[in-house]
Parts: sequence; structure tokens; C-alpha cells
Amino acid sequence: MFTAIFKGQTDFIVIASAAVLAVAAICFLLAKRTLGRPWCFAALGASVGAELAVTLFLPSGGEASGASSMCVINRDLAEPFATQQGLLNLLLFLPIGCLGLMALRTLLPVLVGSVLLSLATELLQTLLPGVSRGCDSSDLQMNALGGIIGALASWGILHLAKFRVAPARTHARGSAIAAGVALLVAGVVCTAWVTLISVDATSLQFTGSKEKAAAKKVIHKAFGDRYAISNVQLQSGVDDVPDKLLITLDQGFAELSWPDADQLTVSLENSNETTSASYPVPGVGNAPRGEQDALRIARTYAEAHFPKELRAAKPQVYPVGDKAELGWMVSWRRRAGSGVLMPMRLDVQINTAGRVSQLLARTAEDPSGLPPLKVKKEQAEQTALDSLERPAQAKGIRPADSELLAVQRDGKWRIQWLTAFAADDPSVQMPPVYVDATTGKVDPRASQKEKLDDPAEGDVETTTNDQP
Repeated sequence: MFTAIFKGQTDFIVIASAAVLAVAAICFLLAKRTLGRPWCFAALGASVGAELAVTLFLPSGGEASGASSMCVINRDLAEPFATQQGLLNLLLFLPIGCLGLMALRTLLPVLVGSVLLSLATELLQTLLPGVSRGCDSSDLQMNALGGIIGALASWGILHLAKFRVAPARTHARGSAIAAGVALLVAGVVCTAWVTLISVDATSLQFTGSKEKAAAKKVIHKAFGDRYAISNVQLQSGVDDVPDKLLITLDQGFAELSWPDADQLTVSLENSNETTSASYPVPGVGNAPRGEQDALRIARTYAEAHFPKELRAAKPQVYPVGDKAELGWMVSWRRRAGSGVLMPMRLDVQINTAGRVSQLLARTAEDPSGLPPLKVKKEQAEQTALDSLERPAQAKGIRPADSELLAVQRDGKWRIQWLTAFAADDPSVQMPPVYVDATTGKVDPRASQKEKLDDPAEGDVETTTNDQP
């Protein structure tokens, strides 16, 4: 976990270490002249400096941007205790609470200070531009708990060792006033500049033997023993998106829908330079020269690893990148007798070296007993067009193409027309619209959560379980 966080952050580690040592030295000198216990204050200053460095200045890998102005409120108070992030947040504040009590020798100011430091950190994360981190109530909860546990543990140790410690109620009035003022300021800041969003889960959760065994099984099916699994975590889904397992490989990463384990997505490399992380297809010696070579290589791979997904499915090949600099995507799809495009089967991306770089496989059976088709394409397109909220500058908006899909809504399979649009002004982009092919009504639940690359019409936005 720590290796992943600090990988490639040599400059940050050097600068942050120097800053923390400088803060520790300043605290040491000030305490030596005035308060005493200089080593305790030096350690406290170092721990607080390290916390601020990691939470506010550690590069997150995201693009620099303005403040997010959003704070997530997690309704599941127990969830952070089952996540790596939650436990790390608790551990981050343990030394602050412990060293704070060692230095100050009074309990209430340390308890209040730990909570307020965590609160300030979360607000700064969402208000400071360029931090690229969000405010999360789970982080606040675990940070504050870590500081409280550390302070109470240190208070107990000092009492057992018979060191002089102020009575527990000492500085109660000052602590209450400080807490009240800080909470009032935080309330004003949240009301004026922060948007609160309530959710049921926010963090990646630990997994057990069942999840790890499922991850190992699907990775072995796709690639044999070439890749080792270093970590498996559970990410809770929202809305129509199911839970999924996040699988960290020694080279690349994967996602597996959970608990059905029906859909596997793997990314081994994502650049225009071929790397050793991509999967070499046995028996393939030459790099592909075009679409037909890419199809041949992808078929060789699929027949060895996903033969079931090829049955009655027709392949399509299209370049990835303007000049196929990322290789070619080979997609297998099936249609029902009525022309309904079934949920996606298999996508295999072959890079310019003839190796597998990306994979998306769906192993579930096609849905049966679909509702009857009652709405024709032209009728669905007109309904979709009438439902659009058009911007004032949009002119000449018209249906560009429609596809009849099998989609899952609230656990039930439907058939729906997905209509994409074009406009006279190419800068105007309208979202696609789903129209139920049985009732003729627009489906407002269709949301744009994930891109599907359509070889014929370009990018289409659709939900995970709607991917054709």
C-alpha cells in the first residue's frame, strides 16, 4: 500500500522530509526556551507536519484543477473500519494524539485539537485549488478517532508511569470555546462554499478468500500464470452500476463485476508505446500489418481463452487512435432473431506488436424472454428527438443513428432503442436517448456512466450493464 502511494514521488519525499525536519527543529528550539519537553514537542511538530504534507501536498496523479467544493457524507459509519484507507487515516493521527498528550500533558486540548485538525484538513482538501482530493466524512471520522485513541492511550500510560498530568477537566472552558468557534467557522464555510453529498459507501473495502479466489480464477483464465495478483479490493456500486472487485496486478490492473463475476475488464498497458506488460499470444511471431492480422491474432487468443464467447458472434475490427497507433480493437457481438443487439461479449485490443493490451469479456448468458418489439425505429427516433432539451445555439439537430439493444433495468431485461444525434454545428453534442421499444417511453433512468466505443458511430455513452 505504501509502495503504491509513494511510487515515483522521490522529489516529494525529499522536500517533505526536509520540511518536516525543519518544523521539528523549530518546535524543539521554541519548547526548550519556554515550555520544556523539547523532544516531545519536536516529535509532535514532525507528526503534524507529516500529516499536512501527505494530505495536502502529496501529488495525487490527477490534473491540477480548481477547488472541488464538494464533500461526501458517508452514511455507513462502519465502512471505514473495513477499508485500507480508513485504517491508514486512523494510523495517521495516532501519533498526533499520543505525542500531543506527551507534550502538553493535558487531555481536553489534545482531544479537541485532533478533531479540529482533521476537520481543517478535510475542508482544505476540498477548498484549495490544485489539491485534487475530496472531502470525505469517513476520513474525518477515522482521523479524529485516531487522534482520540492516541491521546487516551498516552494519558493512560503517563498515569501508570506516575508522570505529572493535568486533571482531565483542566482547560475545559478554553477547549469548549475553541471548539465552538471552530465549528461555527466550519459551518459558515460549508454553507457558503461546500456542497454536501450523501452516499452509502465511499471507500475501497477489504476482501476475503472468496473474492480473492474469484479474482485469481478469472485472471488465470484470461492469461494463465503470466500475471500475479498483488491486491484485491471491493468497490461498492451506486445507481445501476454493480459492485466490482478492483484487482491490482504486478503489471496492469483489472475489474470484475461482483458478486456475479460476469464481466472482466483488464488494462495491461495504455500508451502508444508497446511494453512488456502486454500479453504475448502463443504462436504469434510477427507484428500485425493491418486489421486482418489483428483479427487473426485476436481470434487465436479468444479461441484459447474465451471460446464460448465466440459462438454465433460476429467480429468487428477498428483502429484505436487516428492512425492505429494503439493497435486495433476486435469486438465480438451477437444479435437475437429480431435484430436486438445482445450485451457485449468480448473486446480484445491488439497492440502494434501483436500482443493483447486491453480486454473486456462478459461470460453471462444472453437474456431470454425479452419483451415484444412494438415501437419502430422511426417512431423511437422522433420520441427521442422530442425529449431533448436543446441549447439556444443548437440548430439542425437530427437523429444520427439508432441501435436496438437488450438492456437491464432494475434487474429486468428490456429492449430499448438507443438514439444518437448530430447537429449542424459540430461543437454541439447532445446526449443519446433511450426509448423503450415496448412502451415507446423515454427511459429517464438511462445514465451516462461509461463510454462504449462504437466502431461505426464513435463514442456512445451508456451504463455498464447496457454495453452491447
